[in-house]
Amino acid sequence: MAGMRAAGAHDYAKAEQELLKALHAAQAFGGFDARLGSTLNTLGLVYRAEKKYAESEASYRRASIIMQTLYGDGTDTANVNFNISGVIMDEGRHADALPFIARTLATYERLLGPNSVRTAAALCLQGDALRALKRYQEAEAPLHRCGDIREAASGLFNAEVADAVYSLALDYVAEGKFSAAEPRFKLVEQIREKTAGITSPLLAQAMEEHAATLKSLGRQQEADKLLALSAAIRKSGGTAK
Repeated sequence: MAGMRAAGAHDYAKAEQELLKALHAAQAFGGFDARLGSTLNTLGLVYRAEKKYAESEASYRRASIIMQTLYGDGTDTANVNFNISGVIMDEGRHADALPFIARTLATYERLLGPNSVRTAAALCLQGDALRALKRYQEAEAPLHRCGDIREAASGLFNAEVADAVYSLALDYVAEGKFSAAEPRFKLVEQIREKTAGITSPLLAQAMEEHAATLKSLGRQQEADKLLALSAAIRKSGGTAK
């Protein structure tokens, strides 16, 4: 709990220290105890926040073995596999992430349902991995479905809906489907302005991608206006993550 409190306060060095103490204590319960698996998973989250990706993946993989042994293909195992997928993606190993995402998605759909927000998260991760691998047509369906589930669960003006729509728009751009991408970038701008504010760097990022798409459609004047707005946001100090 001390480690989790430190992580919540973004004091990751302290969180790591406390969780390593917890890990040492948990090992006394045996190699396949739920407390050991949970501690390893939380430690993996902290390592990932610290960008210690190799350590994060190793912790997650140990946790996955424990959870699989204890619970089989349950949600606890799927949650750890989802975390493994994310850190592998952080490392740029998108093809390696796909099997973990597929297993996670199958479990979420079976146990939580096809319209669960956890299912949506796995779908978005799958779409992003496929897009990174330039498998653009395959990426369309999971990204579209992710956005639809999130909209149904939380309404249109939600930051996670914007993220899903943004990924889909980028995928359409990569396919040269500029007419399909353009209204989606516009929607992302509307959502991010409402949810993150007019000075949000994420709004500026969407404007820049939207402007590039407008240029490809021959709509230069509209593109220039967006770039001017984006530049003003950037000048105010915003930098997209």
